[in-house]
Amino acid sequence: MTPDGGLAVAIGRESRAPGMLSMGWHADADVSFRPGDEFPFEDRALARIDCGGFVTKLESAQKLHFLLECRRSLRPHGELRITVDAASAAARDLARLAERVGLDAENPYSAPGVAPGLRVTKPDRMLRGDPLVSILIPAYNEPFFGACFDSALAQTYERIEIVICDDSPGTGIEALARTRASRFPVRYERNATRRGPRGNFTRCFELARGEFVKFLCDDDLLAPTCVAKLLDAFRNAPDIALATTARQRTDAEGRPLADQPATVPVVAEDSVIAGYTLANAMIFAGLNTVGEPSTTLFRKTELLGQAPEYFRFGDEAGHGIIDLITWAALLLRGDAVYLRERLSSFRNHPGQRQHDPKKAQRNIESIRGLQAAWLALGLHRRLKPDALLVKPYPPPADTDWRSEPMLGFAARPSPAAGAGMVPATPSSNASR
Repeated sequence: MTPDGGLAVAIGRESRAPGMLSMGWHADADVSFRPGDEFPFEDRALARIDCGGFVTKLESAQKLHFLLECRRSLRPHGELRITVDAASAAARDLARLAERVGLDAENPYSAPGVAPGLRVTKPDRMLRGDPLVSILIPAYNEPFFGACFDSALAQTYERIEIVICDDSPGTGIEALARTRASRFPVRYERNATRRGPRGNFTRCFELARGEFVKFLCDDDLLAPTCVAKLLDAFRNAPDIALATTARQRTDAEGRPLADQPATVPVVAEDSVIAGYTLANAMIFAGLNTVGEPSTTLFRKTELLGQAPEYFRFGDEAGHGIIDLITWAALLLRGDAVYLRERLSSFRNHPGQRQHDPKKAQRNIESIRGLQAAWLALGLHRRLKPDALLVKPYPPPADTDWRSEPMLGFAARPSPAAGAGMVPATPSSNASR
């Protein structure tokens, strides 16, 4: 037990200390365990995990799975301590992987009476109070901007700022931004030179002052309760890095369109989804089943460690698929809440970039790059390509994860096909 009464576990014979539960492959262990096993503990049950350097000798997929199990089992501010030479390449690699799965690594670590090594802590993601939310509009499409802006102004949540970065050649967007009455602070910036979509997204993100960011593409619309309901997900589900919802396709005039495979709700009821399983299913499908940038909400701090290229997955930049690449990075860092209510809509119109054949082909190549980067992690070997680990939302206390297939999943070739996993043509929402 820790001084505050929390449960402490030592993995491996050399890590055992008085008052700690022993877990390992040695005969006198209190709990039998081998690397690759699931931890036999409920979510957020442990205050501390101590282990030797055996973790550094595991293959990459086993390291990631071990760290994901530590993140699941540790309570907020709980610690994982690994006895390892902090100056070694193995320790640096482990610290990098820990950061990728949403843990905070301190390297080197030392404390009185504790062997030096690597300390990893679990952040507290539970939301308390009413944080500032930044609605970020990377603007370019003058004809649709007014309706988009009005949907941001109509939000029922009160603590919002609206940031507009204008990449358009005309003055219509600026005129609307400066003259619309608003109870929210609105910050408008015209780009001195055209930044393009990725650069405009980046500039909006850099200007955001809110704890949470909500992108809103200038041809999309938000339901009035969108921000409020997505923010509630962070209050009700303690370990999430992303909240998203179903969304509605519309034509250029705003008339509803039928679902595509990518827009079919992925679960039969509102759910908490283990993030890495949602990423795995999305990437195997090769479709943006999570949603366009306008669909989601997440904390700004989750991407700050990737500066200056905030929107990437490891070394993969994902040009043309800024949404998929960002969701993959976030879903490796924490769980997700998926709400079936359609709280945003995205407009399909001829001016969108994905209708350009050259850009559509680039999107396909970027999806292949993301798939290759995901396969290299090896987590897919533990999962069926369509399987999600889910809990009801809001999650009842002590509810176990259950496996269920992602709705609307379109089967792809096996992982052995590598880059061949991508669909032959991208969905209309593969890129903005």
